Amino acid sequence: MHDGIEMERLGIPTASIITHVFNNTAKAMTRMMGVPDYEYAVAPHPLSSLSDYECRQRAEALLPDVERILLGSVARVE
Repeated sequence: MHDGIEMERLGIPTASIITHVFNNTAKAMTRMMGVPDYEYAVAPHPLSSLSDYECRQRAEALLPDVERILLGSVARVE
C-alpha cells in the first residue's frame, strides 16, 4: 500500500495488489496515509505455493480490476 500510494503521489499510476489475508492491514494503511478511498486489487491467498499456470490464472482474474484502477475510474491520490 505504502509504495503504491507514494507512487500515485508522484503522478505514477499504480495498481496495488494484495492477498485477502492482508485486507484489514491494507484498509488501515490507506486510512493512516490519508487516502481511505484508495482502491487496490485483492487476490486469494496464498500465492507462493502456486504453479506458474495457477499464478497466471490468478493474474488473469485480477486483470479487470487492475485495468479499472489504472484507467482512472477510481479515486486517485493527491
